[in-house]
Amino acid sequence: MNTKRYSLIAAAAVLALSLSACSASNAGGGDGGDDSRGVANVVPGALGDQSFYDDAESGIAELKSDGYTTTTLQGDANNPAQWKANLQSVSTGQYDVVVIGSSTSSDTITEVAPKFPDQHYIFYDGVIDAPNVASLTYKQNEGSFLAGVLAALATTQTADFPLAEGSKKVGLVGGMDIPVINDFAAGFRAGVEAVDPSVEVLVSYVGSFSDSAKGYDQATAMFDQGADVVYQVAGGAGVGVLQAAADADKYAIGVDSNQNALQKGHILASMLKHVGASIVQAVQSDEKGDLAYGETTSFGLANDGVGLTFDDNDGIVPQAIIDAIDDYKQKVVDGEIDVPSGF
Repeated sequence: MNTKRYSLIAAAAVLALSLSACSASNAGGGDGGDDSRGVANVVPGALGDQSFYDDAESGIAELKSDGYTTTTLQGDANNPAQWKANLQSVSTGQYDVVVIGSSTSSDTITEVAPKFPDQHYIFYDGVIDAPNVASLTYKQNEGSFLAGVLAALATTQTADFPLAEGSKKVGLVGGMDIPVINDFAAGFRAGVEAVDPSVEVLVSYVGSFSDSAKGYDQATAMFDQGADVVYQVAGGAGVGVLQAAADADKYAIGVDSNQNALQKGHILASMLKHVGASIVQAVQSDEKGDLAYGETTSFGLANDGVGLTFDDNDGIVPQAIIDAIDDYKQKVVDGEIDVPSGF
């Protein structure tokens, strides 16, 4: 096993230790005083993934800066009982809205919400059928369609992408073999096929959203098979995918937050699910009395709820390629292309 893999394990261990001391109070209170509205964020894992949960927390940070009183409770990624206890602890009325998300915690909110019928919850990245839960979903298949278009263009247009060998192979490393990740994969495959049906798509699953070393190993295996680009949809485990791209001197595509600067010159773009922004929008709608509980709000390409960002990638994607991807986006928005789903 190489030293890079061990360095990833060591980094994860240091991160876990640093987070363990700041679970319930790490976000602190807002500056709104006793009359400010309160928002609690329950994380079914730890912050620091540079991806999904960090993006959600960015929304909480924005609310805090706007005067809301906020708190964030982190947990062990493999301890659902702890998530439940954390959720219950902030559901007794001291916070106007309690935020929790991701498919891994759907059972937790489904069990807890009925026990606290007067508590308002926002559940992101999934649908919960409960009268006091407002669900936020994201058309990750549409955003991943654009990621597939980009990957296919990179492996077929090597003059624009000097690290690509023209293998006509690309890959996707998912966190777990679950419907939401398969929705990413369905969109990604469709985007690749829209450019060139002969491009092969490799797919594997880490089995967790936190094992960055395994993410590194799986991406490395894909690069060894000739993949020019690997798209990571594995949360914190995906940081290892990005590292593998740098070590293989190939390309990767990030997800959930802007990861383009993590491995300079190797991250073509990041597919954003604007989780933090959607949470801010939902909380503000709740304050106005406009948030529909018991219903679902969906964010896709048409309302800029998902999409690719090329910021901070050192300009490694030519403008002509970006323009071509925008053309594909418009075709999806206009209904000319129907992106398949993994659900």
